[in-house]
Amino acid sequence: MSTVTEDEWRVVDAIRSGLGVVDAARALNIDEQTCRRRLSAAGEELRMASSLPPAAVGHDTPGPRLQIPHLSPCPYCENFAGRFSARSGAPAVVFEDAVVYVFLAPAGMGGMPGHTLVTTKRHVETIFDLTDDEASVLGTTVARAARMLRAALDPAGVLVQQNNGVAAFQTVPHVHFHVIPKVAGPFPPIEPPELIPPDERATLASELRRHW
Repeated sequence: MSTVTEDEWRVVDAIRSGLGVVDAARALNIDEQTCRRRLSAAGEELRMASSLPPAAVGHDTPGPRLQIPHLSPCPYCENFAGRFSARSGAPAVVFEDAVVYVFLAPAGMGGMPGHTLVTTKRHVETIFDLTDDEASVLGTTVARAARMLRAALDPAGVLVQQNNGVAAFQTVPHVHFHVIPKVAGPFPPIEPPELIPPDERATLASELRRHW
């Protein structure tokens, strides 16, 4: 895997010192576009490095192109087993059956509460590992979750997103769909969203279930 270059580190260090992008570009004697490009490249390299197992970082031996994020144990499987952190609290379950599990994410990504995750109960890393039956049930459940959010919250839009591999921004090694009620504005949000307290998520899940 490639690493952050010296030029990219210089931009990162300039930003860490408190400079804005324009001032950092001026201090490094480069144009603003180059500064932004180097900062973006460094950010992506660091994001990839933080998600992969140690053996995969900086390794020059060819390996599988699709790299799965490294998290052990799987946090979703832990939730299904009733184990969860005090910080995130118990999952706010909207629906579950023998195949799928639908629950609220700890934080809203669309500028409003209701960010819903649809996943399999079986541990499946990516969409490529699903059985045909699982894929069918997931598709139906995602559509149902979107209709639920529209009926319950009347958002300006509903975003459906699914990521496979670290390069595609997958962060949990368990296949899942994001169904996100959204206000108008940038995505992802400019400022990291705050965690919604577990009791508030539980209350919202109860309200959403009435529209399931």
